[in-house]
Amino acid sequence: GVYYDGYEEMQQQKDEERKHLNDTLATIEASTVKVQSYVFHMWRYYNFARMRKGADFYLLLSNYSYVTWWSAAQSLVIVAAGYLQLHFLKRLFHTRSTTDTNKPRC
Repeated sequence: GVYYDGYEEMQQQKDEERKHLNDTLATIEASTVKVQSYVFHMWRYYNFARMRKGADFYLLLSNYSYVTWWSAAQSLVIVAAGYLQLHFLKRLFHTRSTTDTNKPRC
């Protein structure tokens, strides 16, 4: 066979480069897995927040309808109470201008 000077050194250098490359790839792979995990958790949190936002929106619509109807009902009660007070106050001061026999009063 043929022997070259420095063959063992070149082989050792190639092994070191391969080891360094494998370490670099392992580091990149570990970082990728970590980032993928973070993205997955962020995505889950985002979806959970989006679902809560939808539920809150429908609750808000429901409460809006409830408050609107109760406000309208209370407004009608207030207007009716005012009308009845005015009616009874007028009736309290109302005097008849004729008697039971339809003769004018003095």
